Amino acid sequence: MYPLINTRNQATRTEALYLNDASLRTWTTEILSSQSINTLPEGERCLAKNIPVEEIAITTRQTIFYAQGGGQPSDSGAIGPRDHEPTFSVTLVRKTPDGKYLHFGRYADASSTFTEGQLVVQTVDDSKRNYHSRLHTAGHIVGLAMQLLMPEMKKVKANHFPREASMEYEGLLYNENKPIIQEKVDELVKRDLEILISWEEDCKESGDGDDEEGRSFDGRMRIASIGGLDHNPCGGTHVGTTGLVGAIVIRKISRQKGISRVSYDVSPGIEG
Repeated sequence: MYPLINTRNQATRTEALYLNDASLRTWTTEILSSQSINTLPEGERCLAKNIPVEEIAITTRQTIFYAQGGGQPSDSGAIGPRDHEPTFSVTLVRKTPDGKYLHFGRYADASSTFTEGQLVVQTVDDSKRNYHSRLHTAGHIVGLAMQLLMPEMKKVKANHFPREASMEYEGLLYNENKPIIQEKVDELVKRDLEILISWEEDCKESGDGDDEEGRSFDGRMRIASIGGLDHNPCGGTHVGTTGLVGAIVIRKISRQKGISRVSYDVSPGIEG
């Protein structure tokens, strides 16, 4: 069993570097804690769904790993000592209500255990991050297309997970709306509009399914905009322009209890 290694202040917030620079794929930072999942407080243990309880949760001073939330899956990757091969495989990242980022996974072997204060290198899985970022940006493109075509329809939910990606709206859409939405989406991709990230004070607008993922502890809200044409509170990762998403396919339109779901997809093989 791995030893319990705790920081002096377990409530220390993790600085999420990807919020300001989503291009980072490697970063050197400091270990705050490393402990078995079954020793975590109950509220944190609940964040490790489908992760074996004997696996490990690591916290660091900073992170470049996106934590699952806001309709987007978490990053995966590795953490290791400086100037050495990675020794910890990261399979899931979650954020606690008090701002800690828990990197769930396992060591290559027991002798690889990190110690508090140790400097380590984080490495994010580049292809998976790019795919997730393209899916998330594609959702915003679909949302902008809907905003331009049917501004009266209110967005109620978004999902940017692979094979589940969709945008949901109050009101009824039908199959005849599909080619119209597809045409507008294609146009926005072709225009290669820049994805702009900014921060605003006291923003009260709802985001794309989970605006809390974009809210900082000092009350600011992170805003994602496609070429200045829209304004969405968002804590997710994005590619730099709409053109980098590649082709977006509107797969189907479905309806249930007055809510219409616009399902979409992108090719997983294009680098963002």
